[in-house]
Amino acid sequence: MSMPWSEFLEELQGRYPSTPAFAFAWWHYNVPFFEKIRRIVPAPASILEVGTGTGALAVFLAAHGYEVVGIDNDPQVIERARRFAEYFRVSCRFELGDAFDLSAYAAKFDLAFSSGVIEHFSVEDAARMLREQGKTARYVLVAVPTWFALKNDPLTEASDARPIRLKELKRICRRAGLDVIKGFGYGKPDGMFSAIYWYLLPRIIQWVLQNHLSYACTVGCVARARQDETSRGK
Repeated sequence: MSMPWSEFLEELQGRYPSTPAFAFAWWHYNVPFFEKIRRIVPAPASILEVGTGTGALAVFLAAHGYEVVGIDNDPQVIERARRFAEYFRVSCRFELGDAFDLSAYAAKFDLAFSSGVIEHFSVEDAARMLREQGKTARYVLVAVPTWFALKNDPLTEASDARPIRLKELKRICRRAGLDVIKGFGYGKPDGMFSAIYWYLLPRIIQWVLQNHLSYACTVGCVARARQDETSRGK
């Protein structure tokens, strides 16, 4: 990361005219992500977000009845996320934490997730982070932007983000000692083929392209932690 995370998030939210405008766009885009969580662990399940960023995803989930804790290793990021939750009057916990050492949260959650985080790290470090998440919860969900999302984003270079295809994401999950349940993709890429994709191709072909060939702006994996990695204490 060649710029502070707090500055990165300021630039990100600054693209929108107001906090509600940012929240609406972020929540609307990530509906498929939220739907995955709802199917895996219905509310009021407990959820840990690793690398909470703006706090928008954690706040949305908390507003829908989940017990959510968001962690980050930057105090300024945590303070920003807390202000975001206060703005929408949502009860959501944000705490300082280290993504590479989640021992304080071991076996305390139903699901752990990260979105837009591991693409800023090497494969080895990304696997370490996911391995730690597997120690905190029965399920792990990870999502990353694809090349289609990063190619025109002026913050890509400054954030050291790298595109990750679905096959690679699955390999990283397995390297972390997780059992991959399924991969998925969502988000409409820009470009000439986009119009053909949305208006001429059958739905089943669209689904295959998104969920198997990474033709999406975001790809993700749902994985299960192995029983020897985490022990549910609830």
